Amino acid sequence: MKERVMKLALCVTILALMVTACSSPAGVAPPDIVDTWQPPEGVEATPPLSCDKIGGLFAYDATAPLDIQEEKRRHEDGVTITDFNYASPRGGRVPAELFVPDGPGPFAGMVFMHGSGGDRYSMRWLASAYARLGVVGIAVGAPSSRPAHGDLNFVIFREQDAREQIQLIVDLRRAVDILVARPDVDPQRLAYQGISYGGAMGGLLAGVEHRLQGYVLQVGDGGLVTHFSGSRIMGLPEQVRREWLAAMWPIESLHYVGCAAPAALLFQNGTLDTMVPPADALRYQRAGSEPKTIRWYEADHGLNLEAYQDQAEWLRARIGIASYRMAYPFSLRIALIAWFLLTLVSLALVIVALWRMRPAPRGARLLWLLTTALLGPLGLAAYWISCGQSGGAQESAVPASPARRALGSAAWAAAGNVSGLIIFLGLILHLPIDWYRGGFVGIAEILLAAFCVGWLIFAAARSLSRFDGRFAAAYRRPALAEVASTCLVCAAAFAVVNTLIMRVFGNWASFGFDLTYAPLWGSFSLAALAGTLVTYPLHLWLLRRGVIRWGGYSSQTETTSPSGSLSESL
Repeated sequence: MKERVMKLALCVTILALMVTACSSPAGVAPPDIVDTWQPPEGVEATPPLSCDKIGGLFAYDATAPLDIQEEKRRHEDGVTITDFNYASPRGGRVPAELFVPDGPGPFAGMVFMHGSGGDRYSMRWLASAYARLGVVGIAVGAPSSRPAHGDLNFVIFREQDAREQIQLIVDLRRAVDILVARPDVDPQRLAYQGISYGGAMGGLLAGVEHRLQGYVLQVGDGGLVTHFSGSRIMGLPEQVRREWLAAMWPIESLHYVGCAAPAALLFQNGTLDTMVPPADALRYQRAGSEPKTIRWYEADHGLNLEAYQDQAEWLRARIGIASYRMAYPFSLRIALIAWFLLTLVSLALVIVALWRMRPAPRGARLLWLLTTALLGPLGLAAYWISCGQSGGAQESAVPASPARRALGSAAWAAAGNVSGLIIFLGLILHLPIDWYRGGFVGIAEILLAAFCVGWLIFAAARSLSRFDGRFAAAYRRPALAEVASTCLVCAAAFAVVNTLIMRVFGNWASFGFDLTYAPLWGSFSLAALAGTLVTYPLHLWLLRRGVIRWGGYSSQTETTSPSGSLSESL
C-alpha cells in the first residue's frame, strides 16, 4: 500500500510540474495598502532640486572621447558579445558588455542596469535575449562593482555612496552616447531596462536623460534612502546618519522619476516581494510621470515569465523590437497545422487500437498515448510496426521481431525523456532566472531531469498495470539501461531543440515557453524522433541480449497477480 501511495504521489508531482512549466501566472490588481511612510528625520534641511535644476548635478562633457577599450569578443546564437570598458567623466574606467545581433540594422538600442550586489555579467542573459529581438544592448557595471569601490558592502553609508550614485548616472548617460554613436543603432529607438537597484536608479536617470523613449523599472523603489529608511539608518551613529541623508536625499530617485516625460515608464512589481515591499513600490509608481504603465504580478522579487513577456511587448510598441512570438513563413504554418491535425488523427487511431481491437495493459496505453502525442503519425507508425500490426489490424498473438520491438522501446524512452526536457525547460523559465547554471552542471541537470521524468512515467505505467501481469511479463528496463538510453536521447533531442528553438524559431524563446506557439511542438516532435533514432540501436542490442524486455505478452499472463513472480522480476 505504501509503495502505491508513493507512486501516486510521484505521478501527481509530475502533473504539477507539467502544469507549472506550461502556464504563467496572470497579472493581478495593485495591493490595497495605505502608505504611512514618512521621510527620515533630518532630510528637511536638504530639499530635492527641481526638474530643471537636477540636470546640473549630472552634467559632463559630452564631446570628450569615449576611449573604448575592447577586452574580448565572442559569438553566441546570433549575438556578438563584447567585453569592453570606457572612460568615466567622473574618473576611472566603466566595465561594460556590448550585445550586437547579426544583421545590418538599424537596430533599437538599450542600456541594462543590474541589481545590488551584481555586475555587468548579471544582465547578460537578458541583454542576449533582447539582442535576439533586434536590440544593440549595453550592460553597465555600477561603481560599487568596480575595484575602486574598495568595500565588500554595496552601500557603506558614507558620502562615497552619493558620489558613486552620481557617477553611475553619468556613466549610464555615456552608455547612451555609445549607442547613439553607432551607425547600426537608430537614435530614435532607445530604452533603458533596470532590475531592483537598476530599477530604482532608472527613475533618477529618467529625470535627466531625455534621449530615451522608454524606461523599464523592474522591482524598483524610490532609491537608497527609501530602501534603508528603517532600522538600518536609525541604527547608524547620529552624525553618520545625518551626513549620509544630507548627501543622498537630494539625489533620491523618488523625486525625479516624475521628471521623465515625454519618455514612457513601465513599472513592474510583485505582490509577494519582500525586498521591495509593495508599499515602497506603490509610492515609486505614483511619483512617476505620465505616460506610465503599471503592472503587478503575484510573484516575489524575481517576478515571473509573464513580466518579461509584458515588458518585451511594451518595448516593442515603444522602440520597435521584434515580437518574442516571432512570425514564421506561411508554408511552415500550413505544415505545422497539418502536423497537428495528423497527430490528432493518430491519437484517435491509437486509442481505437488500444481500447477496442485488443485491450492492452493500462500502462502500455499511457505510454503509447504519450509517444503518439509527441511523435504524431510517426508514433502511430511505431505502434503498428512494433506491436505486430498490419494496417491497423488486430494485434498479432505472435511477438514481433526484436528489430520491430526495439522501435517501440526506443520510442517510449524518447517520449519519456523528451517530456523531461519539456518540463526542465519550462522550469528554467518559471523559476528564478539564475537557477540554471549551465556548463557541466547544467548538462547534469538536464540528464537528471530527463532520467527522472522518464523513470517516473514508466513507474506510473507500472502502477496503472499493477493488477495486470501482462505488463510485468512484457516490459523491463533496468536502471543502467535507462541511464544509457537517457544520455543518447538527450544528446540528440537537446541538439534539435537548441538548433530549432534558439536559432531557427529563435526570438520567441527569449521570453516565453508558450505551448500555444506552433513551432514549439514541431521542434519537440523532431526532438523525440531524433531521440528515437539515436537510441534505437542500443535498445535493439539490449533486447537481443535479454537485458530489457519489451512486448510479447500473451493471454496466459493477463491475470497474474502483482505479488507473483512476474511482478517481482521487475
